[in-house]
Amino acid sequence: MIKLELMSEMDYKEFLDTSIQTYATEKVAAGNWKAGEALEKSTQEFHRLLPEGRDTENHFLYKIVVKATEEKIGSLWVKTDSKQKEAFIYEFKVNDDKQGKGYGTEAINVLERLLTKQGITGLSLHVFAHNKQAIRLYERLGFETTNINMKKALL
Repeated sequence: MIKLELMSEMDYKEFLDTSIQTYATEKVAAGNWKAGEALEKSTQEFHRLLPEGRDTENHFLYKIVVKATEEKIGSLWVKTDSKQKEAFIYEFKVNDDKQGKGYGTEAINVLERLLTKQGITGLSLHVFAHNKQAIRLYERLGFETTNINMKKALL
């Protein structure tokens, strides 16, 4: 069984360091940014989205925890909009050594229950096209493709 716990300040700092680097790497892999500029752009993007850190209004930063052992196995960042009754997952990560064990599915299910209790009726996210494993998970969970961006390199 999984539970979602709000991040402590220490958890948040660890999350931020890892997530900024990961996002920069993903944007380079997707062909959106050049390697030399990616870390700076990623840092700017995180500070724009979370100007008050983990206390930014309507943003919820969770650590994913296995109830039985209290082991932290990932993180989940979601923003809610109560007027639109929508939520958006900015980041969802299950540690590499814990993937493929159902934890991701369970974490999303727990999040859905939390959001439903808040009156949220829709949940969206972005996934990089090269992340086939995540796409399969989201499709199994009932997410549907709403937009597709395509790019062609011109030599």
